[in-house]
Amino acid sequence: MRKRLLLVPMMAVLPVMAGELGLLLDKQIGQAQTATIAGGTNFDAVSPTGLGIRGGFDVLDLKVAALQLNATWHNKTTGDLTVNGAKLGELDNQYWAVGAMVNWKFLVNVGAGVEYRTEKLTWQTTSGPLGNGDTNQGRAWARVNVGFSIPTPVVSPFFALEVAAPLSKNSATNTPKDFAEALAPQVQIGLYGGIRF
Repeated sequence: MRKRLLLVPMMAVLPVMAGELGLLLDKQIGQAQTATIAGGTNFDAVSPTGLGIRGGFDVLDLKVAALQLNATWHNKTTGDLTVNGAKLGELDNQYWAVGAMVNWKFLVNVGAGVEYRTEKLTWQTTSGPLGNGDTNQGRAWARVNVGFSIPTPVVSPFFALEVAAPLSKNSATNTPKDFAEALAPQVQIGLYGGIRF
């Protein structure tokens, strides 16, 4: 009986877990690179569009701000490898990420956080020293978003504009692996929306 009496106050102190599930539609923006491996050929930036799914839950909610843990899976994006507009191949990028974010709940919602992404890069070229191949790279990214939510009794739809950038980059182009990593996205801008429950 004593254990039951202690359990009731403990349950009242524990916060109700809040979570979210959403879709991310984004534009990944790369940077033009000079491929040392290809005799100094200047490749244009690779900037595909993509779609991801994110889920998260609040581990601490202070009403005006909440600390959230989240995970993202991003579908494969494909961008053309081009030199002066002439297509020489393709670069694919797919990633998964885990991270943490602080969300401030004002009239307009503001969020800032970091995540660790494991990116799988695959390249196919029609000719030249780059050939075909794939590699994985892990990078920490910073994310910020601004948006709003519509409070409803059960679930709250939300929408946000999100910008993310890696905290490190590979600028070497001496090997196909290095070159693919140098062409990987340097900025990601997207629309993120879903439901909070």
